[in-house]
Amino acid sequence: MRPGLVRDILITLGFMTRIGPVMEIEADDIGSTVKWTPLSGLVLGLVIACPFRLGLFAGKFWIQAWLTVAASVYLTRGLHFDGFADISDGAGPYPDPERFWKIIKDSCSGVFGVLASVLAVLGQMVCFFYVYKAAAYGAVVWIFVLGRLGNALMSRIGKPMARPGQGSLSMRGADSFSIAVAALTTVLVGVFAVSPAVQLLSYVFCAGGLFFLFRLAKRVGGVNGDFLGAAVVLAELSGLLAFCALN
Repeated sequence: MRPGLVRDILITLGFMTRIGPVMEIEADDIGSTVKWTPLSGLVLGLVIACPFRLGLFAGKFWIQAWLTVAASVYLTRGLHFDGFADISDGAGPYPDPERFWKIIKDSCSGVFGVLASVLAVLGQMVCFFYVYKAAAYGAVVWIFVLGRLGNALMSRIGKPMARPGQGSLSMRGADSFSIAVAALTTVLVGVFAVSPAVQLLSYVFCAGGLFFLFRLAKRVGGVNGDFLGAAVVLAELSGLLAFCALN
């Protein structure tokens, strides 16, 4: 494996999770993480699911589900839920462009952000309960892979509308090759982790979430890093709902 490739993967792990090492990077390095985001999701999913596969809290599915969501939030620094909450706050009352971006820049959480975060966290817990009840540990891992594909796809979708900031650095690297690598990684892991029907329905649900974010971005005139975080949460929920719908 090329040293540059290893470095890109380590940068992605460090950027997307607490699992990877902290490295000195340049702004252009952020763009190289897009293609490897599903791989970072694979590592994250394995770290979270393996203890339960080995018997930790066996049969106590609610505890496993709660710890899975808690570990996900901790290991990702809560960045994705933060973006999801910000987008919900901005879009909740009235997505007027000027008002939307003013709310996004405000560090305080509003009622829509809090409600959306609570619903998302509870939704993930309930769905993970059924995933663990089915002993579908591979599905647990794949959910995190799918979530990072959502990030990569939103980077591509939002690239023409990118606003200045860290998110624009990711979007800059969302070229066709990067998206192809991210998509192929997700599909290949899905082949071994979930049924074809679950995988297909997950993509349908995920497309709906991304379409919502696209429509919102068009209405408010831009995309920032919060949209990318929201895409992760919506993609994870898409996979969880698809699994629960078909199992």
